[in-house]
Amino acid sequence: MKNVMYRHSHKEGTVANFEYNPADAKFPSLFELTRPLGDLEDLLLEDLAGQTLAFEKLYELHSVGKPYVLPNYREVLCRMELEGKVTMDRPCPPRRRGTLAKDVKVTFPRREK
Repeated sequence: MKNVMYRHSHKEGTVANFEYNPADAKFPSLFELTRPLGDLEDLLLEDLAGQTLAFEKLYELHSVGKPYVLPNYREVLCRMELEGKVTMDRPCPPRRRGTLAKDVKVTFPRREK
């Protein structure tokens, strides 16, 4: 972990100070990285309304600039399916609960106006 922090911190000479570097115009999305996991569901419903995408493609397109990783998307989408907020072309069951193959198609409802 120290090696990762070293590469991304300010350095005074050859010693890193491991301090936080606030966002600037070059990297304005850094504050997006503080979003809680609970926001992912709302983001998905808003950003992908009315679309059907394979899970892998959905992740590749939607995760850019966001702090969420593949397991976050899997967890949230499986929960959304159980709650009836999205549909999948291979529903759970017979798909094992909590699993989501990369080619499973996820359909988001259209937003009501």
